[in-house]
This record gives sequence, structure tokens and C-alpha cells, in this order.
Amino acid sequence: MAGECITPMSYTARQRKLTAYLKKESIDAFLVRKKENISYLTGARGEDAVLFVSAGNIILITDSRYEEEYKKNAGKCSVRIAGNKNLLEIISETCAETGSKFIGFEADNFSYQAYANLKKRLGGRKLIPLMAAVEDLRIIKDKSEIRYIRQACKYGVRLMNYAVKAAKPGISENSVKRVIEAYALENNIDLASFDIIVASGVNASMPHAAATERRIKKQEMVTIDLGAMYFSYNSDLTRTVFLGRINHNYSHAYDIVLASQAIAIESLKPGVYAKDVDAVSRQYISDRGMGSFFLHSLGHGIGRETHEIPAISQSSKIKLEKGMVITIEPGIYIPGWGGIRIEDTVLITENGCEVLTKGAVKYAGRNQ
Repeated sequence: MAGECITPMSYTARQRKLTAYLKKESIDAFLVRKKENISYLTGARGEDAVLFVSAGNIILITDSRYEEEYKKNAGKCSVRIAGNKNLLEIISETCAETGSKFIGFEADNFSYQAYANLKKRLGGRKLIPLMAAVEDLRIIKDKSEIRYIRQACKYGVRLMNYAVKAAKPGISENSVKRVIEAYALENNIDLASFDIIVASGVNASMPHAAATERRIKKQEMVTIDLGAMYFSYNSDLTRTVFLGRINHNYSHAYDIVLASQAIAIESLKPGVYAKDVDAVSRQYISDRGMGSFFLHSLGHGIGRETHEIPAISQSSKIKLEKGMVITIEPGIYIPGWGGIRIEDTVLITENGCEVLTKGAVKYAGRNQ
């Protein structure tokens, strides 16, 4: 699903928030390199571009390949084409033209070589590394973003309900993955910006296992992790199903993961620390002797990227706020045994939360 339907006023509001932050930090201009951040601020895709942001200027600097597209799609900014110059030359010229002396840049999105070259070109001007300046704005989703994520979740639920039926004994993990991809293509559903995970049996002990030619067997688990995308916004959900009679140990572990997720979701509301949500789920699993097998954080923010702030983790210092969209995905992973993960995408509301992927089937077993 290409393009966006966000009003120009939304881009203006986002840009104003960013320039207010720059003013507070005594930064004259800010160089945005991350394509998701450029898209968030302007609506343009942001490939091979740098967005120059200052109080009086929002300039998208790119090359001639994107001139027509960006001039057509970029909202509330001007477009400047590098021509026979490179982007760093144009950035240097723009800083000089605007009298910018203190220039922030996205530290995580400029290579060291680009930083060194830019620093040389800027002469006496000071380059200031910034971390998550735009991401901090993106953490709270506006109404249009929530609408897009909600639709992405509906598509994700549809994909998952199809996927769990497609997982059958005798076919390979890769075959299941290809069937899901084909279904998405046939139904005009864009997949989320991460690779589909189909992990069966002992492969399920690896949280980010790549699908293989391993054939799924009867009476073993299959973990499926997938998502959909709508107008550049993602959903993310995971289900673990068992094909045939369920071994008691597997069933017991599944019930622990399912209950730990329910407890975590029940605790979600504005004002709660993300680390405390992680703790309540982690403690439930630990109290039942499985704590050492919960290998990752409980969840993460989701939106234009499938992994955004806030992290729902033991080290997070963030309080949840209305408008945040996160995942809750506890798991148990035991090498040589297998693994179980259950994941949903959740919106923080005024008084609690809303599970956006609740329509996906949630059961442990299937008679096959």
C-alpha cells in the first residue's frame, strides 16, 4: 500500500514539535537521515535523502532520481536537488545560507565517514549528535496513525487465521511461509517490514528462527510470527499451535505463557512504567520455574517500524501514555525441546488498553 493520507496540517504539527525541541536545545538546524523519520515529517519516502530542519526552513535534499516523486508527495517542505553535487555539499551550502552554526544530526543514521566528511565541510560550525529526537515524537500515535495501525492489525489477524490452518504435518516451514506470502499477494495485503517466522518442533526454541526445509511433524509445535502493513504502518502478532495430541509438558508451558500475557495486558494503562509490565509477566513465568527460558523483553513499540520505542523491558524508564502502540509477547524457549510465544499488538487508551489483534485465533491444539 503506497502513499499516505495524512493531512498537511499533521506534517506541520510534527515539524513544529521538532523545531520547538531544537530551540529548547539551542540547535539551529537538524539533519534527518532515517527514511522513516523523513516520511513521518513530510510524507515522502525518504530514500537517498536528508531533511534539513530549522525554525524557518524545512528542506528535503535528494538527487534527480526522486525529484518528481518528492516534489509531488512531500508535505510542508521544499525539495532541493543535488544535481552534480553530492548531498553533503548541499547540506554544507544550506547551513551557510541559513546561518546555522549548531547543527544536530541523527547519530544512529550517519556513517562515520559521512560525519567526518560533513564536519570537514562545515568548518567552524559544530555538529551535535542527537539520539531519537524524531522517534521521541513518534512514540505517541495520532488519530490517523492509530487508524492505519488498526487496519494493519485487521489484515494481520486475517493472515494469521489463514496461516494456522496452512500449517500441516508433512509440509515444510518454508512451504507454510510461501503459502502465507501467496495469500497476502492474492488478497492485496502488504506484509509487515520483517521476515515471517515459521518455526516447528525444536526449531521453535530460537526466538528469531529462519524458516527452513524442515518438515512439520505430528504432535509438535509450530510458532508463526507475522504482520501486515497499511499506509506504512505495521502490525505484529505471534501464535503457537500444536498439530495433534498435545504433550502435557507442552500444554503446561503454553498455559504459563498465555496466562503471563493476559496478566501483562491487564496491567496496561497510562502512568504505568513499561518495566513494571515486563516484571509482572516475567515474575509469573519465573514463579513457575521457567524464568530462565524467557529470553527477551516482553515487547516493543510498533508503528512505521516494527521495533520502536518504548521497549517493554526490564531496563526501560518510560511510563506508558495514551496513544502508544506496543506488543506484548512473552515466550519460553528451551533448546532441544522447542519454544512457545504468544504476541499481540495493543493500543494504550485513556483508562487502559485495547488489543488490536484479538481476532486472531488463540488455541493450543488442533486435531490433525
